[in-house]
Amino acid sequence: MHTEIGDLIKQINAKLAGHYRYYGVTDNSNGIHAFGYRIRRKILEVLNRRSQKNSLTWEGFAKLEERFPLVNARIYVNIYG
Repeated sequence: MHTEIGDLIKQINAKLAGHYRYYGVTDNSNGIHAFGYRIRRKILEVLNRRSQKNSLTWEGFAKLEERFPLVNARIYVNIYG
């Protein structure tokens, strides 16, 4: 809750990258994309709890994500190839 946004995103990116590398196999793209969306929703919720008002919207979060991008989900292992 009190960590600076840059440090928070750096920690989350490390965990997301590990998750995507472990679960990023063929036919699991829907699952890892859904996981990434849920993480983004949770980050928005946590950032909104920092103040007394809900000041951050999805548009504001998109601008924040341009400055501090999150790791994108991708398939790392192709089991058919």
